[in-house]
Amino acid sequence: MNRIVKNRELLVLAILGVLIVVIGAISPNFLRPTTLINIVNSSLFLMLIAIGEMFVILTRGIDVSTGAMAGLAAVILGVSLNAGVPLPVAIVLALLTGLAAGAVNAVGVTAFRVPPIIMTLGSLGIYRGLMLLITGGSWIETIPHSIKSVAAFRVAGIPALVWISLAIAVAVAFALKNLKQARYLYAVGDNEEGAFLLGIPVKATVFSAYCLSGLFAGAAAVVFVAQIGFVPMQTGSGQELKAIAAVVLGGVSLSGGVGNSMSAVVGALFLTAVDSMMIFLKIPGFWNNAVGGAILLAVVFIDYRIRCAVKDEQQRARAREMDQSTPERNNPTAGSASVMGKAT
Repeated sequence: MNRIVKNRELLVLAILGVLIVVIGAISPNFLRPTTLINIVNSSLFLMLIAIGEMFVILTRGIDVSTGAMAGLAAVILGVSLNAGVPLPVAIVLALLTGLAAGAVNAVGVTAFRVPPIIMTLGSLGIYRGLMLLITGGSWIETIPHSIKSVAAFRVAGIPALVWISLAIAVAVAFALKNLKQARYLYAVGDNEEGAFLLGIPVKATVFSAYCLSGLFAGAAAVVFVAQIGFVPMQTGSGQELKAIAAVVLGGVSLSGGVGNSMSAVVGALFLTAVDSMMIFLKIPGFWNNAVGGAILLAVVFIDYRIRCAVKDEQQRARAREMDQSTPERNNPTAGSASVMGKAT
């Protein structure tokens, strides 16, 4: 129980488990394996965008263009496939599009010192404009079925994209814990000036964070197009805010320096599951954002109060230990008598 209290990811997973049991009691169909697998599969788009967002937030930055980068990468993927480009090459082009879009944000933030929120808000508009310019404002509805075969492929009854996405998340978590260069993200987010004095390449670290945000947005675009088989102009719209909510819900601190990729995974799963629960409860879809926001605030508030209570209890325990280890502080007379006895 103490581990759950101290770990935001486990706390959110525990709450999610309780919600699943409750909704399953109301609507037994919700507990079917196919339903739960579909929820995980539906969360992949948000999950990958959230992992990219996590890199930026770890450095105490913010990227509100992630959804637009994913949309632009999806358009490039669709246009490339319709132009006869082989599927592997088209996927690489989509990833490079996201990477390039993230690099533009990185240059603005690191080289020109534009505040992250301003830089990414501006680029959001630019990337949305490019989507309209490339497509003429119309959806890309006819895409070769080769891309859908990627989403249709299953391993042990579970979509291969789920296995791949979770493997990527685990690999990122491993890298953040064990690679020296990856740990720089935490150092910069925790104390940028201190990191600079320690010789950490602060600008290069921040630059890489925004590039990774774009790269993961490109990967999310590939997953999205593979799952639905076309590219609407609304692709990625609003996902940047949901990605930020997901990483914060999962335990990434907006102050920087705290969190990992599993935080993004848990947050994305939670928000996607809540949307699915509302469908089973026959709650109108326009309540999704309101309910999701309310749950986010409730979980963060509960988590904050629990952490404060645990911290207070730890401080009281340390105070009791100090009192017990220094009895002479509470009884000076006894201490003096002890000294006199030794002198005698």
